[in-house]
Amino acid sequence: MVDRVATYSQSGALMRELMRLQSQYSTATMQEASGLITDKYDGIGNDTQRLLNLESEYSEITVQSENSQVALDRVNIMYNNVDTMLDVLTHGLVKITESLGGSSVDGSFLTAELQQGVEEFASRLNAQLNGTYLFAGGASAAPVDINDADYNLAVDATTVDLAYYQGSDYLAKVQVSSNLAIEYGITADSSGFEKALRAYNLAISAPEDDATLREAYNLMREAHEEISTMQTILSSQATTLDKQIDENTETLNLLDSMIGDIKNADLAEITIKLAELQTQLEASYSIATKLLQLNLYDYIK
Repeated sequence: MVDRVATYSQSGALMRELMRLQSQYSTATMQEASGLITDKYDGIGNDTQRLLNLESEYSEITVQSENSQVALDRVNIMYNNVDTMLDVLTHGLVKITESLGGSSVDGSFLTAELQQGVEEFASRLNAQLNGTYLFAGGASAAPVDINDADYNLAVDATTVDLAYYQGSDYLAKVQVSSNLAIEYGITADSSGFEKALRAYNLAISAPEDDATLREAYNLMREAHEEISTMQTILSSQATTLDKQIDENTETLNLLDSMIGDIKNADLAEITIKLAELQTQLEASYSIATKLLQLNLYDYIK
């Protein structure tokens, strides 16, 4: 202490300056390595609350987009299955037309064709995605069972029979944005589906009776038209969901940029700052070395 009595105040001030420079250099080094201004909220200062709000909104919209994509995937698969059902119905209409056209179509052959058609149609109504049935409403079991004991083979074209349906009337809803929720999907008990199954059963019940086949044909054509309308509805739902996902993506990109403006460091500026701090540190170390080498004798000599 005697050696440095005269330089005590100067050395103390110098050491405080060295510590300040070292702290700034350490912070700048961290910023350069991470690309962030700070890894703690309290290091952002007045922008902390704004950052928290932006990150909360980003998280909320991310969840909404993910849920919307799940809904869109389900709707698209529903659409594809409905498209196949329409093809199956078209084939059934062709076969019934052939029988009504006077061609020598054996009743057993028509029955086999229609039986295959109704089974394919029912299997499409039991379509699944990730273990859940698409046309079941909120039910967890397969929604359609055309072999159910309570489901009778149709004997007329006017009696509605929904005994095949094992699902519920629930329709899923997804929150796609803060102010918009979309109900989507269709259930296997919809009128067009019921009419299609009834038309098949009606034709199968009397494959060689022209009057019955005409009723079945007209009913199947009605079913085809209604199911086409349902497919249009699914298409509209898919378009709405896809559009909202795009809008959410744009919003997320904007939020990401705003969050980055608060959190991200300017690497070019940091590089310059590091060089300046290193120069100042080296100069301070040099001064400190010389100052600490002084003793009282050198000072009064």
